[in-house]
Amino acid sequence: MEKRVGAAQKTRQQQKQPRKKGSGKGNGGRVFMIIMAIVLVMVVGVGCGFLTATLNTKQDLEDVRPAASSQIYYSDGTELASVHSEENRVPVEFNQIPQNLKDAFVAVEDARFYEHAGVDPRGIMRAVWVNLTRRGVAEGGSTITQQLAKNAYLTQDRTFKRKVQEMFLALQLERKYTKDEILGLYLNQIYFGQGAYGVQAAAKTYFGKDVKDLTLNECAMLAGIPKSPNYYSPLNNLQAAQERKATAHGYHR
Repeated sequence: MEKRVGAAQKTRQQQKQPRKKGSGKGNGGRVFMIIMAIVLVMVVGVGCGFLTATLNTKQDLEDVRPAASSQIYYSDGTELASVHSEENRVPVEFNQIPQNLKDAFVAVEDARFYEHAGVDPRGIMRAVWVNLTRRGVAEGGSTITQQLAKNAYLTQDRTFKRKVQEMFLALQLERKYTKDEILGLYLNQIYFGQGAYGVQAAAKTYFGKDVKDLTLNECAMLAGIPKSPNYYSPLNNLQAAQERKATAHGYHR
């Protein structure tokens, strides 16, 4: 009986003792997770706001065709003079551009041009890998459509905002124009050095002939120039231009 009474008293004493407080690790972890969730929401909100502001910078896609030079002819049809606008450019129809030149540009600039929708994730990942392994900017991930968007509408600034705008405009261009139309616009747009813009002005500048009359080798050499017009120009660096030309050979669509 005394043993049972003693046990009961001991139990009541244990119940009266205050419980030990937790270590606080659990509460601290929950607070940290809440803070991180708030930060994540803020970052996503700012990012979405930035992206929205960027994409709302709409461009008139009708302005994709740049200003061209004007030609003055004799009565017999012989060209007397060419009056340049802001740039030395003479646009030509897509069917006037040799297939060899079109193929060469696709080979050196955007091998998956006819497969992607304006932005090529595979090309971007490949460029990132090459640049990481070579520890420098050895390759870009821009498609021909992105380059057209950049040259037609944007600045040459290397910023994240400009890159997002470039991608967005490229997707718009792909919805508005066919692949051949985009390639034609691009070939009439790009800079070849020596003050020449577009393939017709470039053919005249480097080879003294119309673009439709270029040979296979001339097409391949011309396609290699825009990556670095000063370095790959056959007038400035013939050896580099010939080495670059080899990249354009062997492409079959």
